[in-house]
Amino acid sequence: MKPGFIIKIKSIRKRTACIILGILFVMYFIIASLNWGRVDSFNMVMIFFGSLWIFAAIKISKICILFKKLPKIIRISLKIIILSFILSFIIVESIIIFNMRSTAKANADYVIVLGCQVVGTVPSVPLLRRVNAAVSYLRINQNTKVVVSGGQGPGEDISEAEAMKRILLRNGISENRILVENKSKSTRENFLFSDNLYSLHDKKIVVVSTDYHMFRAVSTAKKLNYKNIEKLPSKSVLSVLPVYLLREYAAVTYYKLTGRI
Repeated sequence: MKPGFIIKIKSIRKRTACIILGILFVMYFIIASLNWGRVDSFNMVMIFFGSLWIFAAIKISKICILFKKLPKIIRISLKIIILSFILSFIIVESIIIFNMRSTAKANADYVIVLGCQVVGTVPSVPLLRRVNAAVSYLRINQNTKVVVSGGQGPGEDISEAEAMKRILLRNGISENRILVENKSKSTRENFLFSDNLYSLHDKKIVVVSTDYHMFRAVSTAKKLNYKNIEKLPSKSVLSVLPVYLLREYAAVTYYKLTGRI
């Protein structure tokens, strides 16, 4: 068998593998969107990039020819940009994953539970898991109060804070231990508005959020001068964890570039 023919076969196999990978990527994000029952802008962007990957894999030969025709400075610049993106992705995702596990110390002054989606009046699974993690801590630490933080967004008939308060009450947490912040629309506002209402920045705080979100949450609080913070992550839904890890990379990068962490 001629060497050139072997190289061609290997090239076809690599191209086929890239096309299959792209199809699986697109299908995953379509299924994730269907499971959520809503069109998510991030998922649509990922579907677009997955489709672009498939197109590039099919047209790889022509793309390589066009690339070689570009001026040298542009080729070098593109390579640097791609390598920088890959390196930043590896570093940021490693930090996110490293911060996904932690156990908060006992006897905090306050637990802050960060809001998540509510459908009508029904809390989403991530929100339920966050509140359940808070309940477990509050049952053991009877002197700790809890701040539920989250406003009311599209498709929500009540605020996220109200949804969390109802779950806490059903689980035996007394109303005089529950403080409500129901105006925030972002992680930064969760901490900013909660501190404005209850002067939390110099207290001993335990932050409850989903595991993949924990690094950004704690970093945001520290940027807002919270002095003493510990993490209490709730477990994410494994089937959608890849989606959220990708989203979190984008969110952490955005927060860093805008000086929020």
